[in-house]
Amino acid sequence: MRIAYVNANFIQNHTGGGFVHMGQFVSNATALGHEVWAYSNAEYPEARKIPSTRLDHIRTMRTMDVLYIRLENRFPEICKWSLPPRRWLYQFPLVVWEFNTIPDDASFRGESQKGIQKNVKQLIHYGHGCDLAICVAPAAAKYVQDEIGIQKTLIVPNGSDPTLFKPDVEPVSRMSPFKNAFNIVWIGSAKEKYHDFATIKETARIIWGREECKHITFHIIGPDLKYMMAEMSPNVFYWGAENYTKLPNWLSTMDIGLYITKGGNSVFGSPLKVFDYMASGLTVVSTTHPAVRELFDQLDQNDLMVPPGDTIALAETLINLANNKERVHQLGMAGRQLIIDKYNWRRAVKDTMDEIESILKEKGKIPQP
Repeated sequence: MRIAYVNANFIQNHTGGGFVHMGQFVSNATALGHEVWAYSNAEYPEARKIPSTRLDHIRTMRTMDVLYIRLENRFPEICKWSLPPRRWLYQFPLVVWEFNTIPDDASFRGESQKGIQKNVKQLIHYGHGCDLAICVAPAAAKYVQDEIGIQKTLIVPNGSDPTLFKPDVEPVSRMSPFKNAFNIVWIGSAKEKYHDFATIKETARIIWGREECKHITFHIIGPDLKYMMAEMSPNVFYWGAENYTKLPNWLSTMDIGLYITKGGNSVFGSPLKVFDYMASGLTVVSTTHPAVRELFDQLDQNDLMVPPGDTIALAETLINLANNKERVHQLGMAGRQLIIDKYNWRRAVKDTMDEIESILKEKGKIPQP
């Protein structure tokens, strides 16, 4: 198939988040034999470039099988291409929208309620031209159906790349003083307001207060976390943001990966960090979350999920694991195998491509070879 991937402006050197999804989508789609076309400002090495001159642009768009639009917090203007006159002009056989969150999340990025309502109205209107909505979580799919009115949805959870994230990569030298420690990591950005740093802080303090637990250390990696460390206990270390491709070298030194939230809008997402932890062979400990529960159900690891805000339960869970490193290793290897078998980017992209091809055939449109 030929896919117009027109609004996902990827950059090569990034710290994670949405850029991971964009890059993996393009590299895996092309590896599966599809053509992905993007504008020249997107740094995809595998993508073909859409011409910028008007006539060549129109001619190229008319060869596409799919217009594929990535949605995050705000309504992208390019969604207007889903309906005439642009859809008539470009003659797209199929339009796909990929929902990675819901419009309400824009409130955490400074958007007013009035702005959010405007975004929703536009999504409802132009959603009449959307043939398929890709959603990363069941809650997101239900929102898209009930609130946006797009009934044809496909749930495609995120994944990881087990050839990039693996336990035996060379550790970063900065972690050499912690070789004999029990290392717990949290990766992410403070921009996501549902992350619960207060619980991490209090849990670390509880553990630091126990003399027999001085070997347990917490490591925090990510941007936008300044002004948070002064009140942390001495067993918490902040390493700043890191290039995403270097994260495996950090994770290979860790024992536990944390996913700690307050709940809220996190249920509409599929937490990328959890899959990368698992691919690296880490045991995951999480607060209650539907996507993580689905993983734990398959792994029989539900004892590793604690209620939001329950610092005592979280501390006890971590201490018990620190006292049984053999179990930690076994749990981590089981999680990695689940990534290899199922929750990887090749699976995610193949599921998406298979559904798109099926709909095209239903419409009597034969995808371009």
